[in-house]
Amino acid sequence: MTPNILICQSERELEAHFADDFIAHIDGKKTVTLRQFYEEIADLLEIPDLSFNLESLNDSLNDLQWLEDERIVLYVTNTNDFISKERDPAKMGSVLSLLDATAEDWKWIDEDDQAIDKKELIVVLEDSPRIRKLLDQESIDYKLLADLK
Repeated sequence: MTPNILICQSERELEAHFADDFIAHIDGKKTVTLRQFYEEIADLLEIPDLSFNLESLNDSLNDLQWLEDERIVLYVTNTNDFISKERDPAKMGSVLSLLDATAEDWKWIDEDDQAIDKKELIVVLEDSPRIRKLLDQESIDYKLLADLK
């Protein structure tokens, strides 16, 4: 089974796989703190009433019913900078774990469930030694986008 986190080398590689999907591009250089990340993701995904904490982000990402697109790709570039200036470095691991778990949760939504429109959340991170190290530290499985068939 494909992991929930994909690593890519370039935007061209990303577009080759997900050109027809909604891509929310998060620039790590503009999101060096958790607060900046919350603000950026709230803006890109048009999240209504996001409180700037992990619980609220989790709730929002597990809903996404206000978005028409079925597949949502979170694409983070400049991953060496992404949430790099947070006072508590463990927060970055928490964010990665939340993204991984949320993408997994969407895989288990029953398509026959009339109460919720099924979505697919895909997390694509631009390759960097830092992001690979963080994913390994959190024991989060990932795959290179280039290795997908």
